[in-house]
Amino acid sequence: MKLSICSWHSRQRGAATLVVVMVLFLVMALLAAYANRSLLFEQRIASSYFRASVAQEVAEAGVEWTLAQLNGTAIDAACKPVDTGGQRFADRYLLINTADRRISPADTTLDCARDTANEGWSCRCPATSAAHTAQTAVAGSDLVPSFNIGLQSGNRGGTLTLKALGCTDSVADQCDSAINMVAISKNQLARTNLTVKIGLVGAVRSPPAAPLVVRGDIASTGAGLGLHNGDPRSAGQLAVMGGSWTGKVDGRLESVPGTATGQVVIETDTTLADTSLTAEGVFKMFMGTNLARYRKHPALRTVTCASDCATALETAYTAGQRILWVQGNLRIASSKVLGSVSDPVLIVANGDVTLAGPLQINGMLVATGALAWSNDSAMPSVVNGMVLVGGGMATSGRMDVIYQQAVADQMRNRLGSYVRIPGGWIDIN
Repeated sequence: MKLSICSWHSRQRGAATLVVVMVLFLVMALLAAYANRSLLFEQRIASSYFRASVAQEVAEAGVEWTLAQLNGTAIDAACKPVDTGGQRFADRYLLINTADRRISPADTTLDCARDTANEGWSCRCPATSAAHTAQTAVAGSDLVPSFNIGLQSGNRGGTLTLKALGCTDSVADQCDSAINMVAISKNQLARTNLTVKIGLVGAVRSPPAAPLVVRGDIASTGAGLGLHNGDPRSAGQLAVMGGSWTGKVDGRLESVPGTATGQVVIETDTTLADTSLTAEGVFKMFMGTNLARYRKHPALRTVTCASDCATALETAYTAGQRILWVQGNLRIASSKVLGSVSDPVLIVANGDVTLAGPLQINGMLVATGALAWSNDSAMPSVVNGMVLVGGGMATSGRMDVIYQQAVADQMRNRLGSYVRIPGGWIDIN
């Protein structure tokens, strides 16, 4: 009897131990479930941070892409550079009042999606009259981010507002909170709205008010150098030089009616005749900065050519390049037409310039060295705009410089580079 009682007590102690162990297992399971829940929550937080970072970077990429396009050359409908048949991004989407620099952007949405295969972006630059349609979705196991770009007028001349929407979906419209707020939450999309102020830095800060500015002397032979300026706003000024002009033919000078030649042709100008003034000083006086810094203009393109540069300059202009830099001496000896009065070209030669034969340049020609210009043919050799010479000038035969106020306005208020305005940005995630 005593043995049976002991066995029964042993069995009771075993059951109690089992209950305690089960309770402990239950507590451990609850703790593990809680820890796993916390881990999942932290993973979702990390994933959200990652997606938010991607959206932020994509929006920044959209801003940099737009700046590159604004300072770029002619493009096609896919925003790719083309040599012929394209149009500059700035000309396609911006209407600029050359009188007050007021910029009126087109009401067009531009978009790009990440092109992983080609390590770039697949973009669309439609015509301003085309209705906006969403991009085709891109499937894939990895994120395929995209961005939308919108341009708005700035609150002052020479400025505009750039709005970039960065999205972790391949269709940026899916991140537009105005139409897809539910989808954004349901699909766990991240988005960033980035607003940036953009400013236009003119190609020429202070265009000459005369068709010809020469730091040194002018020597003319033959039919003579013709200067023409009928614009009353510039008082019909024809030439300003630091030295003297020999061989001047008064019959080839044309100013506003009733103006004496001595009033519009300024020889031995006090500023230009200053011996301490260098050719770079003359350049800085009108262009706004020194040669080294000017060459860093984002919209400037360097043209490389040997002997006659006319074809290379024409090719560059056709491709949408408007600020052209030639390092070294420049020679144009072909009957080419470069630029137009409504869409002029700026040619800067960091050296001497030689013009020979009939030609036509619509825009502004800058020579940091001397300018030699000859034309013995019966055809015209003309610059419609302005000529700036950092050295002396010699002409032989018949040639003309016709001042165009429209060209001066274009150089100051339309042509140039687009840059971020410091402090002019805000982002909203």
